[in-house]
Amino acid sequence: MKKKLLLIILLFCAFSINAQWVPVNNGLPDYPPTSMVNWVDTMVVSTYGGGIYLTYDQGENWVTMPGTLPNLFVNKIEYNGTQFDPISVATAGGPFICVNGGYIDCNGTGLTNNDINFWAGAPEGWPLVGDAIAGTSGDGLYAAECPSSFVYNWALSNAGLSGDALFANDALMAADFALLATEGGFYKALHGDTEWTESNIGLSGDALKINSFSYLGTIIFIATDGGLYYTTDSGESWTVILSDEKLNIAFYMNTDISPSGYMMFALGENGYSTEDFVNWNQMDFGSIEGEVTAAGADTTNLYIGFTNNTKSGKGNGGMYKKPIEQLLVGIDDENFSGLSKFSLEQNHPNPFSQSTNISYSLKKSDFVSLKVYDFAGREIKTLIHKFHEKGIYSVVFEGENLPNGIYTYKIQLGNDLYKTKKMILIK
Repeated sequence: MKKKLLLIILLFCAFSINAQWVPVNNGLPDYPPTSMVNWVDTMVVSTYGGGIYLTYDQGENWVTMPGTLPNLFVNKIEYNGTQFDPISVATAGGPFICVNGGYIDCNGTGLTNNDINFWAGAPEGWPLVGDAIAGTSGDGLYAAECPSSFVYNWALSNAGLSGDALFANDALMAADFALLATEGGFYKALHGDTEWTESNIGLSGDALKINSFSYLGTIIFIATDGGLYYTTDSGESWTVILSDEKLNIAFYMNTDISPSGYMMFALGENGYSTEDFVNWNQMDFGSIEGEVTAAGADTTNLYIGFTNNTKSGKGNGGMYKKPIEQLLVGIDDENFSGLSKFSLEQNHPNPFSQSTNISYSLKKSDFVSLKVYDFAGREIKTLIHKFHEKGIYSVVFEGENLPNGIYTYKIQLGNDLYKTKKMILIK
């Protein structure tokens, strides 16, 4: 009896440890983390005061990024995702590029405010955004002309911006448009525009303080002091997903670990994850202090860095990791054994413009519910709600009267087992 009790206690302790966030700070300086990128086959984290660090062993050990960075107060790093792309580095001492084991100074001329929150190249520049754009707190935007490689001539580019909009936190640059996240709301410009246009329908109060962008195809997400929002029309209107939450980061990832094939995270004072855009699971940060200011993921783990707000300024809250599989929602351990009883296929065609076919099969007779939800989790239509004999089935979903966007379809057997998949409507 005592041996059985001891075994139960050991198993419980092992499960508790496994379910918690694991600190991974070996080699990191005692400075707050500010951003993370997945760089080729390594994770890279920037810090405010300690520079940039990378890990080759899933966070067990961190080493300094090769090269000498003149300013170690890094506000943000960004990476486009291909092997030979450089990392752009925005610091309190100006913009830099990290490439081939060294740093290139991109301050050039014309920057009267070198405390850069972000910076990025413009793929098809025009005068408003130049060949590159940089955001500051209080002085708004700078656009640069690059007469030759790594030569930047910066000039203010604030037409259409004023007040809190001069506190620029993030931007998304594309060939035919530019999007801007500020503490005064969302702004955009189409290729050739001479000034920024405010687009804040659906945003108010704390939601006007936009901290960062993320995107999936034509869907744009913003993490704000007032929650998580999305748009399918380049900011003409916004819809809330998570309200009344201070969120600093939102990012999407494809992963085979999730039954749906993808996950999305929204992180700040609290953390949330979803695999279907319908069900959002709040993460348990336990006794970790501060709010998430840096996050990234590899094929196995989610990494999050915390910052404490102290009287003296920013304080390091530490770096942690957790297996992604422990963050799955929608399908619990008891349900995995039942998934073989039915299947849900990817809709075809996908993306679709008017209608699409959804197929599913049952290996035993059961009551079946098949519903479609919009990106905010609102039910759009019930396609099936009845008892089925075992067999193969298909149903047509008509989307011609719906707006562009990501939709989720969910099949449920009885009261417990279910699967979800996403589909994209583009007209």
